[in-house]
Amino acid sequence: MNRAFIWDLDGTLLDSYKVIVPSLYEAFREAGLDLDQEEIHREVIYTSVSSCIRRISAETGIAYDTVHKRFTELRVQRDQELRLNPGVQETLAILTDNGAKHCLYTHSGRSTESVLARLGVSGFFEEIVTKEYGFARKPVPDAVNYLIDKYGLDRERTFYVGDRTIDMDCAVNAGIRGILYLPEGNPCIPNGAESWTVHDLLEITGLDSDQQKPQDHRLHADMR
Repeated sequence: MNRAFIWDLDGTLLDSYKVIVPSLYEAFREAGLDLDQEEIHREVIYTSVSSCIRRISAETGIAYDTVHKRFTELRVQRDQELRLNPGVQETLAILTDNGAKHCLYTHSGRSTESVLARLGVSGFFEEIVTKEYGFARKPVPDAVNYLIDKYGLDRERTFYVGDRTIDMDCAVNAGIRGILYLPEGNPCIPNGAESWTVHDLLEITGLDSDQQKPQDHRLHADMR
């Protein structure tokens, strides 16, 4: 059976923290809080936008629903600023040419598919699971299990690719292996749940599931 990849969206396929962090900062600022954007970035990486808002709401008394709604509005307004991370299209194309299937699981909402369509990559995915599906949030593996069961994926040859440790924990909970993507500037510190760590998405095209780490993607390209 061919390999399958379940992809995270924000920070993995999309260079979206340049939109997420300023939008969250502005939502807090409108609520009367002036927070450090680097600290916001770090907390979002280690937890989530919702967890960040919930913590600050509990500490300051600002209304969670008001800040979260405003953040969502600000982010959607900036969807046109979203861009693919380096190597995304090439990586998806090489893996697809080699027989891989792709799905996507994100906590983001209904604009996800239109953003990916605008960026020219929506056609790579068998299914795009967003928060509208109603699955419990990561690291609960329900959404990953749904995709595995629906498409008859082999857990030994299915990988979850994400940029946060919560993605790797989700992979472990689903009984698959995780590939942690750590581009320059990502403050995430691996927690050991990942099976591989890559700094360039193209490294994934050389991954051999029988090995302990990805091969050099340039060797892979030469062998095709």
